[in-house]
Amino acid sequence: MKGYKNYMVIGSEATNHGVQFFDMSKLLTIDPAKPKTFSDADAYHFAGLPTGRSHTVQVNEEKNYAVASGSQPRTDKCKSGLIFIDLTDMKNLKSPGCASADGYVHDAQCLVYRGPDTKYVGTDICYGYNEDTLTIYNVTNKAAATIISRTSYEGAAYTHQGWVLDTQWQQYLVLDDEYDEYDKVGPGAAGYPVTYIWDISSLEKPKQTGYYSAKVKGIDHNQFINGNFAYQSNYGGGLHILDISSIPQDPTGKGVKEVAHFDIYPEDDDDNGGGVIDFVGTWSHYPYFKSGYIVINTIERGVYVVKRS
Repeated sequence: MKGYKNYMVIGSEATNHGVQFFDMSKLLTIDPAKPKTFSDADAYHFAGLPTGRSHTVQVNEEKNYAVASGSQPRTDKCKSGLIFIDLTDMKNLKSPGCASADGYVHDAQCLVYRGPDTKYVGTDICYGYNEDTLTIYNVTNKAAATIISRTSYEGAAYTHQGWVLDTQWQQYLVLDDEYDEYDKVGPGAAGYPVTYIWDISSLEKPKQTGYYSAKVKGIDHNQFINGNFAYQSNYGGGLHILDISSIPQDPTGKGVKEVAHFDIYPEDDDDNGGGVIDFVGTWSHYPYFKSGYIVINTIERGVYVVKRS
C-alpha cells in the first residue's frame, strides 16, 4: 500500500485484484462505535494489469501517477516492469505506458529529479530495484520510458528495495539485497543485514561507495528514509533505526550507527549475535506519521505501533 493525496493505493499479488484506490476521507464521518465494512464498489479500480496482480505499487504524487511493479507474467509486453497509471481522473484510470526494457522490477521509487546531475534536473525519474541491479529510468515520456543506467554490485543476490536520502537533493541512496545473507555472498556472507550506500551524483554512472552491516543476524527487506534516519524492517531482527546523517560527509558508511531497535521475533535470539537467517518477523513498516508513531507490519503477530523515545 502507498498513499496518494487522500487515497490509499492498494496492490496485491492475488490474480484479478488489480490496483484499488480507496478514498480515506470516507472514514472521517465513521463512528468508531459503529464500524462499517466497505466493499470493492467503494474504491476506484485499475484493471489494466496483465493478470490483475503486482508485487509492489509506487506513487509520484507530484506528477499524479502510480506505478504497478512486478506484474505477472514476465512474458507480457511490459515484462513485469513499471506499469504507469494516470491518476488525473480517478473515475477513468488508464495506463499511458510501461517501462519494459530491463524486465522485472521488484520495487521502485519515482521522483522528479533534483540533484547534482544538471543534465537531468526536472526529469521524471524512477529508481528501480531489479533483482540484480540498480536501474535508473527516465520516465518523463510514459509511452517511451528509457534506461539511464543499469548497475550491479559486489554481493548482488536479489536487489530488493531502496530509498534516496533526500528527495530534494538526490545525491545518495541506500539499497538492500534480500538474498545476500541467505546465499552467503559479498558483504552479507557473515549473515548480518547489509545496507548498500550509493553515490548517484551521476545518474548515468552511479557508484556503490560503501555499506553498513547490522549488529544482529538476519535478512533485510524494506527501508524508508525520514530525515536523518533509515527505518528498516529486517525480518526476524525486527525494526532497526539507523542514523545516516554522516553519509554525505563519509559515504563509506563508517559513520552510520544504530540508534534504536525493536525486536518482534525474540525467540530466534542467542548469545552469539542473535537472529536466524530466515524469512520470519517483519516485512515492512510506516515511519512518516507526524506524531512520530511507527507502524510495524509482521508476518506472525499482526501490527505493532511503537515510538522512538
